Amino acid sequence: MSGPEGPTTRTSPAIAGVWALFVAFALLQVGNGLQRILLPIRGEAEGISAGAMGMVMAFHFGGYLIGAKVITRALAAVGHIRVFAALASTASAAVLINAVIVTPLSWSLVYLVSGICNAGVFVVLESWLNDRSSNETRGKILGLYMMVMLGGTAGGQLLVNVGSPEGFGLFVLSSVLISAAVIPVTLSASSTPPMATPESMSVRELYRLIPASVVGLFMCSFVQSAATSMGAVFATQSGMSTARVTAFTSMAIVGAVVLQLPLGSLSDRHPRRRVIGTVAGISCLLAGLGTLVSPTGSLILLLNFAFGAFVFPLYGQFVALANDWIPPEKRLAAASGIVMVSGMGALFSPVVLAFSMEAFGPDGYYGTLAVVLAFLVCFLLYRTQRREAIPVEYQSTFQPVLARSGEMAHSVGRWVRHPLHEWLNHHSHRHVQPDDDLT
Repeated sequence: MSGPEGPTTRTSPAIAGVWALFVAFALLQVGNGLQRILLPIRGEAEGISAGAMGMVMAFHFGGYLIGAKVITRALAAVGHIRVFAALASTASAAVLINAVIVTPLSWSLVYLVSGICNAGVFVVLESWLNDRSSNETRGKILGLYMMVMLGGTAGGQLLVNVGSPEGFGLFVLSSVLISAAVIPVTLSASSTPPMATPESMSVRELYRLIPASVVGLFMCSFVQSAATSMGAVFATQSGMSTARVTAFTSMAIVGAVVLQLPLGSLSDRHPRRRVIGTVAGISCLLAGLGTLVSPTGSLILLLNFAFGAFVFPLYGQFVALANDWIPPEKRLAAASGIVMVSGMGALFSPVVLAFSMEAFGPDGYYGTLAVVLAFLVCFLLYRTQRREAIPVEYQSTFQPVLARSGEMAHSVGRWVRHPLHEWLNHHSHRHVQPDDDLT
């Protein structure tokens, strides 16, 4: 593994130097992905309402907001390995408590703790990966990080088919996977990085600078949170079988991968707000169609695939829109505000969706998302009248990041999209600046 001399500049050694972190992250994502779909299915079997499940999911995202803020103090006090081991062990125990005590209140409190642990793990891993990478390797490392995040979540959801959600077995499996994540980290020979305290930017300051991005980040985090948490609740409330629930939720995640780079590239080559407005409009139309499509047919699976394909790239496009207006030297500080906005959107989503589904039944799921996306389109149209767009040649580069990614993912710059290009530039001795100049 990488020694204490600092980050390596060769891509292959850099990946080899952080293999333990990726193995640990994969195990955590599979375990958490299994738990995320297991709770709604078990809740439906226990007669827990959509409103109660919405509150459970909201507590999880509330824990995420808390964890993102408090874990940095623990890192400075006891270090990355100890904090990681403590968080993973706590999250593992929380899964078992959910299997033993099945009430909305207990699940909410335990899932709050799980949210704190998950956010803390993100902080630990991203700060560690950021320290172990260089400008030349950061793009490939972050790209692999995003693949593990999506692949692990999808894989965990599919595991729900190997047992009965009404028993203890799947909860134990989730707990074992999360506990196993401690092994590669604690047995690795990696040196842990120092924990710097980065400059931060408040949400209010961020809104004054980039109002369209702040509203857009909140709204698309709202929608993505619904797709990854309340989508399973919608599926169970619609009477889908366990296998069909996993197929439905996985289709959105698979779709998230398909159009990330094509739509991101389109937003780099054309006026970004126009591309974002078009993508948001298509997403709104798909959500509207979701209220008309029968949940018992195959068409709903294809629709959710298309919905995920258009909705999930929006977040990275709004991050790029923010970077169009934020000076390069302030992007790291702004990343903390972006994470906070994303967390707030994720927090409100399950609550609003829960009340909507209680009032209108399963149709409230897609109906609410259509309304939110329609508001987003209208706000973007309003902002185009208030401020001239950045010329295309001065737009920043799209980053394929997801809602609730950590600050590393929001601030690394152009390497995310063009790791091969940067590698070639490095080896041919053609040096480029890490960020686009907006002047």
